[in-house]
Amino acid sequence: MFEETEGRPSSAPLNEEAVIQRMLTQGRAGQVDEVPRPPRRGSVNAQFEEIFYENFVRYFQNAEARRRWSIDRDIPWDKTTDVASETTALIVESFSAVEMFLPDYTHRIMELVRRSRGRAWFQANWGYEESKHSMVLEEWLLRSGKRTEEQMRDFEASLLGAEWQLPFETARQMIVYTMIQELATGLNYTNLRRRAEEEGDPVLSRTLTWVSSDESAHYNFFRKGVKACLQLEPEETVADLKFVFDHFAMPAQALIPGWAERGEAIEAAGIYGPKMYLAKIRRPVLEDLGITRQQLKDAGMPAHEADEVADRSEQRAADARVARFHRTHSFPAGPAMPASAHRVRIA
Repeated sequence: MFEETEGRPSSAPLNEEAVIQRMLTQGRAGQVDEVPRPPRRGSVNAQFEEIFYENFVRYFQNAEARRRWSIDRDIPWDKTTDVASETTALIVESFSAVEMFLPDYTHRIMELVRRSRGRAWFQANWGYEESKHSMVLEEWLLRSGKRTEEQMRDFEASLLGAEWQLPFETARQMIVYTMIQELATGLNYTNLRRRAEEEGDPVLSRTLTWVSSDESAHYNFFRKGVKACLQLEPEETVADLKFVFDHFAMPAQALIPGWAERGEAIEAAGIYGPKMYLAKIRRPVLEDLGITRQQLKDAGMPAHEADEVADRSEQRAADARVARFHRTHSFPAGPAMPASAHRVRIA
């Protein structure tokens, strides 16, 4: 992952748990980690629209000020090598294939959210950022010599028979789905970046640093949207969280020819797999939403895990209250201690 220094990423080694926590939080750079207060009047839909548009504006401002990157300017192509393994190249090719379905993702989700200015404008911005991911991954495959132009064209042609469809029917279910999917995708890229560093490929490492930073910011936008849903329609949103988590699947499984073999290679390399889903995606996401003990259980988290998460959250809140109390209260100095008295021995 990376540390942000004046908006530009720099390498910083992290263990797996730290990686997950960074993925959960780095997209919030320069943003208030709260759902904006809805208007005092108006329908629930009007309140949603105000929140989503305000979230989009903050997202856009943060992206313009801190996160925009250039394929030509910000990737050190002059340091390109061929040291990456064929397994790494296969994984990059697989991820680039997922990005090839960008037209389907953008127009189908846009049709669903067209009447929401905040979500529709975000979707247009999301499409721009995801298109860079597809282009930069393909550029690395070509420049590193891992694939030829002909191989890339043949691979792209093999993808044309598939078409991505919305996995869920409602806008609320889809924002839950995209929240989960963006965190999983960001974790994929982060784990692949670690592999690139181990293999000594600075160009791929830098590329994946930028890509994962985008994915984390995308996760945060959708996360804030889900928190708005929880604020305004809590019971319905918790039900959707459970439903989507129970039926969640990454899009590649149904789109990419030969994905079973590719998926096995990705899992064997420690990038992503079904075993990571519950511990590295579902639980961190539910914990990150800050919902109640009962909501955690209603969303499908096992009771003992929900109690553990809720206990930890309540302890953090208590610690924060204590710290806030000490910051905002001062106490008068006590009376001066009397001077030490000499003991007198009585004979």
